Amino acid sequence: MRIPSELGLVVLPLAASLHGEETRSLFSRVAAALCDRTGVSLRRGEVEAVLEGALPCFLLLTGGTEAELLALASKTFGPLLVLTHSGNNSLPAALEAVARLRSEGRRVRLVHLDTEEAAREVVLLGKAAALARTLRGLRVGLIGGASPWLVASSPAPEVFREKLGIEVIHFELEEVLRRLPAGAPPAEGAGEGVGEEERSMGPRVYAALRALVEEYCLSAVSIACFGLLKHRLTACWALARLSDEGITGGCEGDLPALLALLCAHALTGGPGFLANPADVNPKKERLVLAHCTVPLKLVEEFRLRTHFESGIGLAIAGALVPGPYTLVRFGGPQLERAFIVEGTVLPEHPGREDLCRTQVVFKAPKGALEKLLADPLGNHHVLIPGHHRPVLSAFHELFLG
Repeated sequence: MRIPSELGLVVLPLAASLHGEETRSLFSRVAAALCDRTGVSLRRGEVEAVLEGALPCFLLLTGGTEAELLALASKTFGPLLVLTHSGNNSLPAALEAVARLRSEGRRVRLVHLDTEEAAREVVLLGKAAALARTLRGLRVGLIGGASPWLVASSPAPEVFREKLGIEVIHFELEEVLRRLPAGAPPAEGAGEGVGEEERSMGPRVYAALRALVEEYCLSAVSIACFGLLKHRLTACWALARLSDEGITGGCEGDLPALLALLCAHALTGGPGFLANPADVNPKKERLVLAHCTVPLKLVEEFRLRTHFESGIGLAIAGALVPGPYTLVRFGGPQLERAFIVEGTVLPEHPGREDLCRTQVVFKAPKGALEKLLADPLGNHHVLIPGHHRPVLSAFHELFLG
């Protein structure tokens, strides 16, 4: 599910008919000049393929193309990208048409290819479009609904379908319970306070979730896991294993957090870490994040423990690999808001017994934690390995903002 490393934009070139045969070679010249400067290729696309893309892209080769651009835009509903160059009245036509589209509430990015910023912007928008394209068509399972305390984290599933083309399928917790096998090979690894029953319980829940994933062709699941506690079950270990296998696993029915985890897989080819911001020191720019599940691909070492709040089941106390990370939270009823910062996971392990089992110290950029407290978007945040703020910000602005 990772976005491709080689970037290219499929575009629909538009030219006024009065320019005649001259425009036949104009596209090739504009595309070649861009590729020489940026390494990004422009490929001529068929009308239907461009209009059905995640980010329909139009290259105005000449003036007199305003009406045609408006007509084509009316056949789409998402964001648009309009490219111009320095000749043949390309830019004047775009300024007029883009102004009209924006007055109608359309999200349109205009990039003039002959500016110094064009190289960075085209690459960035190409990555954002590739991310959206990777997410489109995914099926995700919402098991048991959102946990009742996630009062700011439950946008309507229709938002995901309308904005991103992600289908959310609802399941009752019973669908997991009835797929539980009687037994399963025990989880391996050093443990503290867990016995054979707990070591086998986690793999049993994993087997049930995996069966549901395969039966319904799901790319991700988020489960209201506290509903399992009355059955003396937890999903912590099971979600970690699913995530390590490329099936994004999220906690507590939190769909905005699940979206951030899906972005992690698309951007890095691996999982992210979903956690509670548990303690904060804005002056020292330090944030402690904690949760009872963490993909083992992200940790240097781990111990198997019980779930923090309940003291039962199988959870993971892991030490996240230190280094650069991006902290992400999408929020708002339409996912129209976002908190995205780049920082560093420090090689520190608090080991507090009053927090969830995996605990991470994140060094944030100056001012970021003041914003976290002053304008919160909700509880769960996701750490994605590496620095991805520009592409995630562009993705959010284009497809969710």
